[in-house]
Amino acid sequence: MNEDRDHDDPPSDVSASTSAAPDSPPEERYRKIFHYNNDAVMVVDLETESFLDVNPAACDLLGYSREELLSMHPEDIHPNDVERVREEFISQVYQEGSGFTDDLTCLTKDGEKVPTEISGAALDAGEDGTDPTQMIAMLRDISDRVERRRELEETIERLDRFAGIVSHDLKNPLSIIKGHVTLAQETGDPDHFEAIESAADRMDEMLSELLQLTREGDLVGERTDIELGPLIREVWTDCELESATLDVESSRAIHGDRDRLHELFANLFENAHTHGGKSVTVRVGTLNEGGREGVYVEDDGKGIPADEQATIFEWGHTTTSDGTGFGLAIVDDIADAHGWKISVTDSEADGTRFEIEFP
Repeated sequence: MNEDRDHDDPPSDVSASTSAAPDSPPEERYRKIFHYNNDAVMVVDLETESFLDVNPAACDLLGYSREELLSMHPEDIHPNDVERVREEFISQVYQEGSGFTDDLTCLTKDGEKVPTEISGAALDAGEDGTDPTQMIAMLRDISDRVERRRELEETIERLDRFAGIVSHDLKNPLSIIKGHVTLAQETGDPDHFEAIESAADRMDEMLSELLQLTREGDLVGERTDIELGPLIREVWTDCELESATLDVESSRAIHGDRDRLHELFANLFENAHTHGGKSVTVRVGTLNEGGREGVYVEDDGKGIPADEQATIFEWGHTTTSDGTGFGLAIVDDIADAHGWKISVTDSEADGTRFEIEFP
């Protein structure tokens, strides 16, 4: 922004900030520092809360001419923060001779909000204890810093989500391994070792894929066309939900990440088994009424109370003492990452019905 500044203009008069003679070398140095500083520098009258002088960088930052700024007041450029600035920043200048805050939003002439940090110092604090009447304030645009902070917070949140997904979705294959280890010890049947190996391979695959996705920053990887019916039966077999019944009522092709869809349907099936009982019946089919396209998963369990349906997809929401509250939140995230919308309602059998609509 500063390359457009006219450096041939005479420096602004900041004689209020020094007691040296106007033509002395120190005065000239101060004037050049003021004029050519990359940060916005403003001399403020503390009694009238008005600008006595501003440097070219202040004009660049705020979009006003020098004449316009000299006719304005500090509250004109940070109207939403003025009371807090008086309490937290100006009070520091009065009490300690200087002040600082890194949380000040300035409003430009075009209405743009610019996050800034401001440091200031009293110019004429008397040795007799009188309050200063002027201060010099330096504003710095910290938009890049705020953006980096936001990106870091989003990255941390995403990693937390992935950690939740890993901890939740590894429980099912772990429980399968434990169950078959016990049966293998009791019976010696080699079929149990095959089931253990299959579950272990699934865990290894999940961890590798989620690690890659975490590095890439996406929840969904490569998408392909997948037939719903065979995928549903594969997921159901992997879940090993004893005594429960699966009914695939219709099928269609779905364009998505096969492994993430495996997790999505596995979590829906496990949710039905947990809340609907071991003998629950789960039905899966396609939506094709009213111009809608998508998939539904419903059960004949106890259903979800109407006052809880709006919150079941929230992270940490659970109605069981040993639940993590991750299962349905993962389902919602995977659907959203595909560009789909998931909703919940009651099934015809008074159970729960999840509907996933495609765009």
